[in-house]
Amino acid sequence: MPVEQGVLGSFSEPEAAARAVLALKAGGCADVRAAMPAPFPQVVAALGKRRSAIDFVTFPGALLGLLCGIGLTVGASVAWPIVTGGKPIVSIPPFVIVIFEVTVLIGSLTNLAALSLGTWHGGRPRFFPSQAQFNADRIGVFAAGADPTVAEQILRDSGAQEVSRVR
Repeated sequence: MPVEQGVLGSFSEPEAAARAVLALKAGGCADVRAAMPAPFPQVVAALGKRRSAIDFVTFPGALLGLLCGIGLTVGASVAWPIVTGGKPIVSIPPFVIVIFEVTVLIGSLTNLAALSLGTWHGGRPRFFPSQAQFNADRIGVFAAGADPTVAEQILRDSGAQEVSRVR
């Protein structure tokens, strides 16, 4: 992947990083990227990224898991009825644990499959300078394709702890 030129700022607060992203966009920088240890909502909103559609895949998968859990427990009890002390063959309270676990299992496997397909079919990866601190406790804001001196000043004014040029 070719290295792009730009300016990289390091932030410890998500609010400051969001202000920097908005200021860079207002200052004429069209290509602003961020790396962060968690998806901070204010930074994601400032970048203009839309919410992931993975919910629309995971929820139906969980519903399928719920139906499979009910089918597994009720089906096994009806296929091999064991009468214990006059209690009903199909009794919901002991089934709840199995139904819950199957719901979580199939929902999470559906989520994994959707994420795998999404990353396989997703867009091409874009360059971001690799810094270990952006995976731990810092938020990195990278401005590419803008005037470097203006971008540096905007990042410093927004509260960046470190600002460096990437060549």
